[in-house]
Amino acid sequence: MGRRGGPAGRRTIAWSRELCIYMFIWMAKFGAAYGVRTGIHVGVDVLIKRLNNPWRKGVILFGLLGSALFTAIVGTMGAKFVIELMSTDQVSPALELPSWIVYACIPLGSYLMCFRFLQVCWSFWKNGELPHHDATNVDGIEVTSPAAPIATGEA
Repeated sequence: MGRRGGPAGRRTIAWSRELCIYMFIWMAKFGAAYGVRTGIHVGVDVLIKRLNNPWRKGVILFGLLGSALFTAIVGTMGAKFVIELMSTDQVSPALELPSWIVYACIPLGSYLMCFRFLQVCWSFWKNGELPHHDATNVDGIEVTSPAAPIATGEA
């Protein structure tokens, strides 16, 4: 029964699949906070760019503060959920981890994201700049010519 496809084989795959799912969830929550910090999130700013500066600044600050409030609410609700889970004996099926450890990514990731939104908001308030991700800039690679070969159609 220990050969491939038997019950022992399914158990071996079950714990690794469960671990992979949990790691992906944790990565997504903390990756979202990283995205806020670096400005890599997709934003629709067609209308905002058409506003004059005082209105533009106000709308952007409103959006950042609203996002901070939303993530703070999600973090607080997640923290209440995790605290309630701590009083149970519920464990994950394959790894037998306490469920509160698995779900702790919700308040931790949400509070980190809230902190990052407040950081970006403060920075924007002080200097008027939002973080911007430059997809053409890769750390460790130096561009020697002013135009990249792909952009000019030479590649």
